Amino acid sequence: MISGYATLKGTSEFLSKSGMPYRNSPMFCASPIALGTHLGEMNEEVSVLYREGIEYGLLNGLNFIDTAINYRGMRSERDVGHVLKSLIERGLIKREEVIVSTKAGIIPGDIEANLVPVDYLQKVLLDGGIIKESDLNIVDTHRHVLAPGYYRFAIENSRKHLHFNTIDLYYIHNPEISMMTLGADLFYQHLEKLFSFFEDQVQIGNINNYGFAAWTGLLNAPKEDGYISIEETVNTAKRVAGEGHHFKFIQFPLNKQMNQAVKIQNQRVNGKWLTIIEAAQELGIHSTTSAPFNLGKAFGRGRDPQNQLKTVTGTNGIFSTMVGMKKVAHIKENIEIFQNHPKL
Repeated sequence: MISGYATLKGTSEFLSKSGMPYRNSPMFCASPIALGTHLGEMNEEVSVLYREGIEYGLLNGLNFIDTAINYRGMRSERDVGHVLKSLIERGLIKREEVIVSTKAGIIPGDIEANLVPVDYLQKVLLDGGIIKESDLNIVDTHRHVLAPGYYRFAIENSRKHLHFNTIDLYYIHNPEISMMTLGADLFYQHLEKLFSFFEDQVQIGNINNYGFAAWTGLLNAPKEDGYISIEETVNTAKRVAGEGHHFKFIQFPLNKQMNQAVKIQNQRVNGKWLTIIEAAQELGIHSTTSAPFNLGKAFGRGRDPQNQLKTVTGTNGIFSTMVGMKKVAHIKENIEIFQNHPKL
């Protein structure tokens, strides 16, 4: 296991050398785009592309990787870990230069164990006593968990996959699924217990920061099913750990079609209605975004995905944008948009 974690000094020095513009936080600095690892088949052919792409990205100015335990049946986390271990052992990058975020909450499968999510749920999580049936929050085919015992298990597995002692940023993945099932009162009660567990994990050194990686939960109108209040979420973290809490990041989609984060004032903070980006800034939370190309829908005749990417990353208040990239040629194109362009 590799010790250490992303630091302000390590990340800023790395990005200064690369000619890449970067965004600051009190914890670390990030490239304007991060290597996303969501899409693709769960096979070796795609894994080879991801491993080549991640290595190229890290050696050419990107210092942020986003993954999740459920992505590609756990292959994405393992691919990320394979590259990081190799580059660090070869002395090509240092642990303190690179930010890694991962997620849990959605029931994963494990392609290496030949277990699809429904089998993993039964054979590993339920039969293994990791969770109980009553811990499951189900909406249609989506199964979500807020039980701390599950996250203890997931964090340990993610650390093994990544070969890291400490995960820089750990997200609850699509928390709106549990919100839809539980309703607000129960949701925030469960969240308080989970945040207490996360704060313990920070003290132990297994994670450094935590947050939400939501799809619609932070963007919905307050009366819509699954709506999550960022103010109430931060208040929950404060009840657990005071002003020194480690709930520091959120992630949500932002693209030409899903533009609620800049258009809709759906979050109330101190009695004032704000966009989610404005609300996060008001509360000292850093916003990262996902799906800049709307899961590939931005590609096509008459469309300019690079311009769309510049628009998203240039949005005031965005710390970094997660871009699904595995082919070296695409990563090279996206890096060239930003390298030696400090205003982007």
